[in-house]
Amino acid sequence: MDPRLILAIDASKRWYDDIFTLHHGLASTDGRMWVAESPPPPWHSTVKTLSPDVEVDEVVAAMARHPGGSVADSFGHLDLENEGFALLFEATWVHRAGVADATWPEGWVVVKDPVLLDEWCRAHDYSGVLVPDVLESPSFHILARVEEGRPTAGAVVHDAVAVTGLTNMWTSRDRLTADDVRQLLACAAVIHPGRGVVDYAWGDELDVLVSVGYERLGPQRVWVGPGEAGGDDGDTP
Repeated sequence: MDPRLILAIDASKRWYDDIFTLHHGLASTDGRMWVAESPPPPWHSTVKTLSPDVEVDEVVAAMARHPGGSVADSFGHLDLENEGFALLFEATWVHRAGVADATWPEGWVVVKDPVLLDEWCRAHDYSGVLVPDVLESPSFHILARVEEGRPTAGAVVHDAVAVTGLTNMWTSRDRLTADDVRQLLACAAVIHPGRGVVDYAWGDELDVLVSVGYERLGPQRVWVGPGEAGGDDGDTP
């Protein structure tokens, strides 16, 4: 198995750990599955697989303790349809080699102000996820492109120790461009020089990431539990 895939999945698990810490939430892991013990924040799953040998019945048993939620199948090999789950999306884990020397791009800032954070979250439909305490956490750097005093694009740089998570990339324009991603990669390289960068994506965003040097690693599927109208972290690692 590609070691970069393991790093990407571990980075996602660390994101979940750090987000739950911000929310004073409870979770457990046996090294094979990560399971929320309290309700996840918006856009986050209840169960995340961490090993390719996790079986369907184990996931179903873990989800049985919860009235709803979603499952992040990190290796994209589980079929949960017969258990009443619906496939929300299928994405691809990606990795880009690190850059040791970069220049901070003009127009971008690290968000320090709660008012700007609130505007960022409303623009990205992420209210209730990045709570104000995130501004004091060394694990997170919230990036914003500010034009006329308002955020018009953004992303989150997350410290995943061995790699950098560069996630939640968004823009108020029609779609994310290759130039947007290059600027965000430069920010990530200034914050964590030399580290590889990981994320997952699908559709047009995946094509843009590949065009600027990201490599595909493997699939991730997110399944929504019975009765759930929405699900996982479509904009989270």
